[in-house]
Amino acid sequence: MKTVTLKINQSKAALATLPAAVQIVLASCIIGICAQIKIPLYFTPVPLTITTCVIMLAGALLGSRKGALAVLCYLAQGWMGLPVFAGGASGLLHFMGPTGGYLIGYVVQAFVVGWLLEKKHDKSIVTISGILLASTCLEMGIGSLWLAQFVGIESCLKLGFFPFFFIEVVKALAIATLIKFFNKSN
Repeated sequence: MKTVTLKINQSKAALATLPAAVQIVLASCIIGICAQIKIPLYFTPVPLTITTCVIMLAGALLGSRKGALAVLCYLAQGWMGLPVFAGGASGLLHFMGPTGGYLIGYVVQAFVVGWLLEKKHDKSIVTISGILLASTCLEMGIGSLWLAQFVGIESCLKLGFFPFFFIEVVKALAIATLIKFFNKSN
C-alpha cells in the first residue's frame, strides 16, 4: 500500500509540474477517448457513456477553470471535425442534435465540480458524492431540456434523465471514492 501511495504522489507531482495548457489538452483528449465507449439505448437518442466520469475527474483534479477549459477544448475538437463525440461523431451539427445540451452541460458540470470542491473545506466522501451528484443532475437537466425540442417536453425527462439517473449515481460514488483516495494519499 505504501508503494501505491508513493506512486500516486509521484504521479500527482508530475502532473502538477506540467504547464496548464498541457494539462487542459491532455484532459480533453482523455474525454474524447472515453466518449468512444458508448452503449446505445433503443428507447432514447441519448447513449450511455463514461464521459461524465472523466468530466467529474477533470473538474475535481484540475479545478473549476482548467476543468471547464478542458471540456471546452474537447468540444472545440469535435466542432472542428475530430471524431471525439460519443461513438466517433463530430461536427457543428452534432451540437444541434438531441445530445447537444449534454455537451454544453459537460462544461457546466466540470466547472461546478471544481468550484464546489475548491470552496468546501470538508472533503468527506459524503460531501464529494453530494457535489458530484448535484453536478450530474445539473448536466442531465440541461441535456434533458435541450432534448425536449426533439421528443417533447412531456417525454424529455423520461428519455433523457430518469434512465440514466441510477448509473450516474453509481458513477458519482465511484468517482467520489477515487477522489477521496487521491486526497488521502497527499
